[in-house]
Amino acid sequence: MAVASFENLCADFCEIVGVSAPTLKEDLLGRVAFHVTLRGTTVNLVHLPRACPDHIFVLFELGPIGPDSAETSLDLQLLLEANFSLLKLNPPVFSRNPDTGDLVLQYVYSFFDASAHDLRELIDDGIDLVVQWRERDLQFA
Repeated sequence: MAVASFENLCADFCEIVGVSAPTLKEDLLGRVAFHVTLRGTTVNLVHLPRACPDHIFVLFELGPIGPDSAETSLDLQLLLEANFSLLKLNPPVFSRNPDTGDLVLQYVYSFFDASAHDLRELIDDGIDLVVQWRERDLQFA
């Protein structure tokens, strides 16, 4: 997919969620990205047109991991188990941002048959997981 297609998808998505569409351009690392905050959750959409032209990476910021404690260890164990439980094509994956130390939920989203409405649905589902995490009430089937 060309960057213009990512720009069009993002513009249509922004229209659906009622925010101004950003001006997108490739950074020095070859990324085209922007973020939006919905329901108190920052969501980053990242496209790597040269490295992964057919996919978008959708990253949800969950917040910092607590200090080392038994509770933190249990939280991390729960996240690892969630990564295993969410077996499906292109499942969400919990990870840690190496720059900030914050927890991140990330999806790989294919441009194949992509639509702004489908992207909105994926983002709504991701935000639901973030809310569950923040309430420490994760339930995965």
